[in-house]
Amino acid sequence: MTKIQFKKEKISVQNINRMRFWIGILAGLVSAISISLFFNLSRETFRFLTSISADLLILKENELLFFNFFFSFLSAVLGLSITIWIWMQNKKHNRPKDRIYKNLSVTNALLIFWVILMVLSRFGSILPIVLFGAPGYDNHLNLYEEYWILFVLMPIVVFMQSWFAVRLVYQAGSWIFLSFLCCLLTAFMLQLTTAVNQDELNSVYHLRFHKDYNYIDHELTIAKGKYGVSFDNHTIEVLKKRETESSIQQIVSVKKAFSYDMPVTMDTIILQKIIIRNYKKGSWSFFRRNSIENWPYALPIDILKQLDYFDPNSNQAIELCDILKEMIDLVNTPEIHWEECQNFTETERRRSFGAKYHIPDPLIEQLKDVRERLLEDDRYADFSNDFNAINDRE
Repeated sequence: MTKIQFKKEKISVQNINRMRFWIGILAGLVSAISISLFFNLSRETFRFLTSISADLLILKENELLFFNFFFSFLSAVLGLSITIWIWMQNKKHNRPKDRIYKNLSVTNALLIFWVILMVLSRFGSILPIVLFGAPGYDNHLNLYEEYWILFVLMPIVVFMQSWFAVRLVYQAGSWIFLSFLCCLLTAFMLQLTTAVNQDELNSVYHLRFHKDYNYIDHELTIAKGKYGVSFDNHTIEVLKKRETESSIQQIVSVKKAFSYDMPVTMDTIILQKIIIRNYKKGSWSFFRRNSIENWPYALPIDILKQLDYFDPNSNQAIELCDILKEMIDLVNTPEIHWEECQNFTETERRRSFGAKYHIPDPLIEQLKDVRERLLEDDRYADFSNDFNAINDRE
C-alpha cells in the first residue's frame, strides 16, 4: 500500500537544494541592488526633467531619508521575491499537491515582482511629468505627509505576499522571521550604498540662477543692516522660486499693496525691487497685446503716488526711486541674439526676451511720464538725475 504524506515539511536547504539555495540568495541580492539603483537614479532623472519647465522639486531632509528607506526596503523585498522564485523551482515533491503549490509560488513571486515595478514605473513617471513638472506646482500633493502609510505598507505587503504560497508547501515560520531581518539589514545597506545625493542636482540647478540668489541675499542683508527689516524663511524661500503658486501670489500681493491709497511698508518696497530686478513671472493670465494689465509689477504711477506719502529724503523714498531705476533698466535691456545666448545667464536671457515682447507700450509711456515729472521736481533732484533715459523700441 502506498504511503501518502500529508504533513508539510519544514523548509530547509536540503529540500531546496544547496546549489539552488545559494543561487537564489545571490540573484536576490543582485536584483535588490539593481532595483535600488534604478529607483534612486530614476528619481533624480525625473527631478531634472521637471526643472526644465518648473521649479526643481527639492525634498526636505526627513522626506529624503524616508523615501531612501522606502526604495531600499522595497528593493530588498523585491529581491526576496526573486530568491523565492528560484527556490521554489526545485523538483523535490513530498506531497501530491506540492507540484501545484510550487508552481503557484513561482507564479505568485513573479506576479508580485512585476506588478509592483509596473505600478511604481507608471505613477513614478506620470506624476513628475503631469503634476510635478507643471508650472505653478507648489507641493499641492505632498506624498510624504498625506500618504506615508502607503509607502510603509507596500514593502510589508510584498514581503507577506511573497511567502504566502510558500507556506502551502513548507513550514516556514522561522525562515520568514529570518528573511525579514535579512531584508531590514539589506535595506540599511542599500540606503547607505545606493542612495543618490540630491545636492549634486540641486547645485547644478542653483547655478543657473546664482545671480538671482546672490542679488536676493545681498539686498536682504542690506535691508536688515541698514533699515532693520528682516524677512521670515518662508518669504525668502518663495522669493527664490520661479513659477510656483506661492511665488505668483507673492508678486500679486506686492502689486496690490502699491495700488492702495495708503503708504506701503519698507519690506514691501524691498520685495518689489528684488522681484523686478529678477524679472519673476507674475501672472498666468494674458490680456490683449500691449495691455498695461499684462504688467505684473507695481505701476510707475502707483510708485509716484507712494512717493507723496514719504519725505523726499527718507529711506522709503530712496528705495522707491530705486524701483523706478530697476524698471528703466529692465525696459532698456538690450536684445540678446540666439547665437549669443550661451554667453549670458538664465536671468539675462529672460530679461532680454521679456523686454522685447512682454512689456506693454502704455507702461513704457507711463514710465517716461513719471520720470519726467520726477526730473522736474526739485525735491528729488539728488537722485532723480540718476534715472537713465528710456530707449525707444525699434
